[in-house]
Amino acid sequence: MIKVVVVGGDEIFRAGMCSVLSIPGTIQVAAQTGKTERLSALVVTHRPDVVVVDLTTKDRTLVRAIRNLRGELPATRIVVITPVGTNEVAYFSLTGRVAGLLEGPVPPRELINVIKAVVAGDSLIISPSIAQRMTDGFLRYDRNRACHAQDRIDALTSREREVLAYIVKGCGNAEIAQRLYISEGAVKAHVSNLLTKMNCANRVQAAIVACDSGLFEPVPDQRSSLAANLAPTAAIPQGRAASVIP
Repeated sequence: MIKVVVVGGDEIFRAGMCSVLSIPGTIQVAAQTGKTERLSALVVTHRPDVVVVDLTTKDRTLVRAIRNLRGELPATRIVVITPVGTNEVAYFSLTGRVAGLLEGPVPPRELINVIKAVVAGDSLIISPSIAQRMTDGFLRYDRNRACHAQDRIDALTSREREVLAYIVKGCGNAEIAQRLYISEGAVKAHVSNLLTKMNCANRVQAAIVACDSGLFEPVPDQRSSLAANLAPTAAIPQGRAASVIP
């Protein structure tokens, strides 16, 4: 049974959503609210598998709530229904905060399929129109973006560049420590230093800057004797490969 909390939209929207998603033996709507301030309490109380957030009313308080939700209950997946012009939420997908990003209105069967998919482990499902707009946005960046990224990389020490290369691969601190033959505490210190030097808020931003620079290629595994025993590490965000709704 998949437990769902529905947030946002007007009362008619939420009533229809609860009716559509209440599938005996498959999906249970545990709670619904139009009040952003109740979202945190509902999530903690009901511990849903999925939170469906309607942003078609362009509620800015809900946008802020999305930023905080993963910290309160990281296992909960977030599916956002948004107008195609909501750029900020579109880029949340790059940080792993959003598992599904759909352009509203969404056909009921499509929403049900997306909820099942994100619970099953799909890391990112995006409506084609939103995916196209995100791609177009990246392509509009000036060539100076790469040069600026290279300048930020130049500020790093050789060891910090090694750590960054593994961050680009999606490796966690423990795996980086193992591959570089250093302590996990040393890795944490290097990560903290490189984030500060690169003016990045988190590892995902650092990885994006590294890729923008064009300086980073896949690094060889320095523990080749263990390569056969190491499972491949998924790129950030974790889960299956990103997919787009057909």
